[in-house]
Amino acid sequence: MLRRTVRRSSLAALAFCALNYLLFAALGTPLATDRIAEWIMARTPNDQAVFLLTWLGEWAKPLAATGGLAGIGAAAWIVAVMLELARRRRPAEAAAPAAPAAGQPTRRDVFTPLLMAGGTALVAGESFARNRIYAARAAEPRVLHRFEPPADTFGEGLVRPFLTPVEAFYGMSKNTVDPVLDPRDWRLEITLDGRPLRSVSYAELLTLPRFQRITTMRCVSNTLKSNLMGTAEWSGLSLRQLIDVSRIPSGVVEVAFIGADGHDDSLDPGHALSEDLVLALGMNGKTLNRTHGFPVRIVAPKYYGFKSVKWLREIRLATQPYSGTWPKMGYTKEPVVHTGSYIDRVRREGDRLRLGGIAYAGIRGVRRVEVRADGGPWVEAQLETPMARYTWTRWKAELPAPRAEYVQARAQDGEGRWQAEQEKPLFPDGVAGPTIKRLS
Repeated sequence: MLRRTVRRSSLAALAFCALNYLLFAALGTPLATDRIAEWIMARTPNDQAVFLLTWLGEWAKPLAATGGLAGIGAAAWIVAVMLELARRRRPAEAAAPAAPAAGQPTRRDVFTPLLMAGGTALVAGESFARNRIYAARAAEPRVLHRFEPPADTFGEGLVRPFLTPVEAFYGMSKNTVDPVLDPRDWRLEITLDGRPLRSVSYAELLTLPRFQRITTMRCVSNTLKSNLMGTAEWSGLSLRQLIDVSRIPSGVVEVAFIGADGHDDSLDPGHALSEDLVLALGMNGKTLNRTHGFPVRIVAPKYYGFKSVKWLREIRLATQPYSGTWPKMGYTKEPVVHTGSYIDRVRREGDRLRLGGIAYAGIRGVRRVEVRADGGPWVEAQLETPMARYTWTRWKAELPAPRAEYVQARAQDGEGRWQAEQEKPLFPDGVAGPTIKRLS
């Protein structure tokens, strides 16, 4: 029975996927393999997800799509088993052809694994190729304004650059293949509970007065050892430039931001309409690229990155509580960035250690950073004056530590609260805990 049900379910899964891909090519029907893969990726433990994305690179998501095929195959197998059990319960109707002896493989048994291996390779290859094709179709970033990174006079090689180059800025999404949007057809819809209020083209947005804002963004997927964060000069608009605050109905309780990929989230109206939020059209002097949310995304520095929705297509004034992608999975609706620090580099010079890094606490800012070696006394680090209140703070320090095995850092936010001393799980509102770097 096992051989027969596996064979039938495998063939059924491949047939279903073949039809699904044909409909996708002809009509744009969503791919079941993509949807299942995105469900799997969204629920993969973050440390494992970061490891796989780092290790597998551009092939990580295409290989996740094969998990979608496996899911379809598993569902087909359950159906095949149920049908086989139902068949066995029926009275014998006619003598069936003699089955092969137990344990004796048939040509079908040999052919099915080969067919499934080929189907798996095709699913991964299609996802990889589709991403490459979309990338080729994406609009090339163009210059918005003159941009020159500031002269770096701090850190003496111990600290990362203050601004992160676009190509080095982390990019995360829940998608198997990220969307590509044509700015000639794209519109930003502003609605009240989904009812149209205003529609704005990309060309119109580019004519509005823009401001530049240097802001750090940190991903909620960070572990205590990973480093998914970056600082850029974002160029964009205030939401008040698109929405007349005096005409917002009093019943609006949230402002939802909905992306073309289906990812969405919401903010309190007061925060959404504040100067803290940026409707970003560009970063580091050029328009956004596809990875970072072209044509428009939001940048909300109070929160972890999943609040900063990319590929924006709708801004919805909601009169009922709104639950976005990650809150629906149990993450908090208020993912305020935890105070944290990161040690970039440690250099031994004789009996002393020189070290440097960054600290970040969202819009609360950083008041103080201290370091120590092997659990010894804390020593205050020297802080660089940040270029903006929305950025990380770079620091450097020196320690007497002739035989140190590890160093620690801790940061105090602008409200006087220190970085957590005990590790807290990532779910549901981001990891927190001590910063420790072991010395080789």
